[in-house]
Amino acid sequence: MTGGALIATLVIGVVTSYPDLAIFKLLVSTIGVTLFVGVLGYPISYTSWLAVDLIMRPVESGEIANSPIE
Repeated sequence: MTGGALIATLVIGVVTSYPDLAIFKLLVSTIGVTLFVGVLGYPISYTSWLAVDLIMRPVESGEIANSPIE
């Protein structure tokens, strides 16, 4: 998700300022978008990967019985 936002920001920045590339503005905007999406997208990404892990490796009854949380 963060990589896609980074690439999209780079493409939009290059297309909108093509003849004279504003390197500093492009650098600042890509860093800002990458940090913003990375921080705000972390909970969504973490939850999605946990769901994938549960689909690929379902919880077995022995794991629930031996869990420290009871």
